[in-house]
Amino acid sequence: MFKKRIKTEVIPVSEYTDFSDRFPDDEKYATLKHVAIASAVPSLTAIGAGLLMYNNFKESYSSSLLPTNAQISQPIIEPVVSQIPTVVPVNAVTQPVGIIADKSLEMLATILDPVVQVLVAISFPIASVIMVGACFFFMLGNSEKGWSTIMNAGLGYVLIQMSPLFLEVLRTIGEAV
Repeated sequence: MFKKRIKTEVIPVSEYTDFSDRFPDDEKYATLKHVAIASAVPSLTAIGAGLLMYNNFKESYSSSLLPTNAQISQPIIEPVVSQIPTVVPVNAVTQPVGIIADKSLEMLATILDPVVQVLVAISFPIASVIMVGACFFFMLGNSEKGWSTIMNAGLGYVLIQMSPLFLEVLRTIGEAV
């Protein structure tokens, strides 16, 4: 009974990884046409999206919004210099317009928004790796440091996920002031 030999049977890899039984004979394998179409779709999509963004950017931020051959219906009126006051009253307080500050803040927020989104997107994998690394502290007998690292990684992950909300609150407060 104990001396019985176990016979091993070798199964070809194609029997359990090919999945050719699911398809008809002519569709078992990908042809060159299938591979070319599958590889062209992402690149064509990226090129199309790039051209669309380029055209939208070109139309909305162009310095020549009016055609050059447009006829002016009214004559150009020169400003009357006599109506401009030469003396500013003493009690007049100039109000800052804030056009440059608003546009620069909007531009900076637009530039940094993808960076914040990338950081939010990679926070989960990084927090996961840190938490798994903290489990090694338990194996090494340093459970205090393990719990501390897990708590810090969890708190950091939650704060990173909430950072767009914090930035929006700061922006709203800045606009109100």
